Amino acid sequence: MVEIRLENLRKTFGEVVATDEVNMVLEEGELSTLLGPSGCGKTTLLRLIAGFYVPDRGKIFFDDKEVTGVPPHKRNTGMCFQNYALWPHMSVTDNVSFGLKLKRVNGMKYTKSAIKRRVMDALDLVHMGDLGNRHIHQLSGGQQQRVALARALVIEPGVLLLDEPLSNLDAKLRLEMREEIMRIQKELSITTVYVTHDQHEALSISDRVAVMDLGYVQQFGTPREIYEMPQTIFVADFIGQCTFVDGVVDSVGETIQARIPNDQIVTGKTTIENYPFEVGERVKCAMRPEDLHLERRGKTDNEITGDVYRTIYVGNAMELYFKVGDVAAQALLGPDTGLRIGDKVTLYAPQSEVMILPVGGVEALRKIPGHPMSTSAPPTRVPANV
Repeated sequence: MVEIRLENLRKTFGEVVATDEVNMVLEEGELSTLLGPSGCGKTTLLRLIAGFYVPDRGKIFFDDKEVTGVPPHKRNTGMCFQNYALWPHMSVTDNVSFGLKLKRVNGMKYTKSAIKRRVMDALDLVHMGDLGNRHIHQLSGGQQQRVALARALVIEPGVLLLDEPLSNLDAKLRLEMREEIMRIQKELSITTVYVTHDQHEALSISDRVAVMDLGYVQQFGTPREIYEMPQTIFVADFIGQCTFVDGVVDSVGETIQARIPNDQIVTGKTTIENYPFEVGERVKCAMRPEDLHLERRGKTDNEITGDVYRTIYVGNAMELYFKVGDVAAQALLGPDTGLRIGDKVTLYAPQSEVMILPVGGVEALRKIPGHPMSTSAPPTRVPANV
């Protein structure tokens, strides 16, 4: 098992900052996900770890060994590409064995019997042991993905790198292969870095998630930390659904009070330790739709009043859309609320579930005393697939 340590990584392509100020430790034996929209820098970061790109600045360590300048074939990583990159003229067995035939251990090649044994073990691991003689065009998309995974694992890598491996599969196959990847990763306890833009996928498979935007890692933590304690507006908005109401800080203490449209006061918590909120500062009051209720559940619950402009029945719940001033908000209520378009509604939100977030992303994080991000040029949107 390998621990991956990234220190102040930066990579640019001309004038474009692809990724910058990346400081993370990816724990050995864990599955860490790089999550974000197209052009956020997640693929660039994966390729830096793989060795396909050399950083402009910073260092990469596998355990205590620096590998920043080490070529890909000497890093002992296995990689699954988005398009699988399988040889169509070869059989399944030949595809999987290809890397083993090239690999050397202390200058020695694997014997034919050793290659055959390892290939069969890898195919059995991905439940493809009886399809070794088939050609790639005879396989389904899910089967091709399993072959690509077996090829990456057969060389017994210290690190497994997966670049949106499920993006070409339909919804049912995605779920099936997601479970397979989780099973194999836990069975082998292999350090894995997984790139995806699918937030549900990231939350369901990951030990830790790095949420990226504009080349920066805005937050790195467990799925629960990311969802319940987002540190920026982008993270709160990208992970799950969130209602944002503009506010201005009215008072700062153990809780934070903010004045929202229609002169209402909302009391909530900060999700960012040591952030220096100031009275008069513009903020966003963020609430998950499931945390808004029709009935008061505690004496200190916030009251939020608005005008209903849309309702959607989704079977076991009702999605309620309402406006607080000019701000659109959303709540997830029981299916039998009886509310209609045009009704005025008062909803209640516990103080512990209202998140007061500063305006801005990386710029807000820079204001936190001791935060690792140092001042640099404003980020530039990265081209897709970078």
